[in-house]
Amino acid sequence: MRALPLVLLCLVASLTGCVRRVALLPPDDPNQPVVDPPPGMVQVNVVAEAGQVWDVRAGGPPLCQTPCTETVSASSELLLTSRSGRLLVPPMAVEAPGAQRALVVIDGINLGERINGIVFTTLGGMGAIAGITLTAVGCSNTQERAGLCTAGLITAGVTLALTAVSIWMIVDSAPSAHVLPVFRTNATNGQPPVTFALTPAGVAGTF
Repeated sequence: MRALPLVLLCLVASLTGCVRRVALLPPDDPNQPVVDPPPGMVQVNVVAEAGQVWDVRAGGPPLCQTPCTETVSASSELLLTSRSGRLLVPPMAVEAPGAQRALVVIDGINLGERINGIVFTTLGGMGAIAGITLTAVGCSNTQERAGLCTAGLITAGVTLALTAVSIWMIVDSAPSAHVLPVFRTNATNGQPPVTFALTPAGVAGTF
């Protein structure tokens, strides 16, 4: 019951449309005491999509491979590398100011979005060329070819907008990382602490 208000608050936030994907926090080891990170340090839990393995660095050699948990300086950037590319995560002091723990969620390449972006970029580009051609021919003599001019302007306008959106889809489909602060309540009455985070798809943690 003590975790119910926190869960309800997180569920309300997840229904606002600001969340999209799922990430899970590994359960705390009940045999290990809960120790807060030293001042100026942040315990970072890095997780990726199933099947994705990323090397985690903090200004030096690889610290670990996902999924893993490391304690890093709050002022250090994280460099994530894999076959899918490289991601640079800003310092936790910037992304999760004041947090002692943070969750880094790595989204891999969104193949569906990328394929759709490529297909519609091709179609939009072809339509834009046709629209520009019709506009040039029709608008050169509006008295005899007014309809052709109008059709060209409409076609060019629609397909250029489609092409722009499709290019954005290709860019947006690249791997990305999301930093989420992790909150932990104090243990009371012999009960373990509650750990939770507002993930891109709702609430994750141990309750």
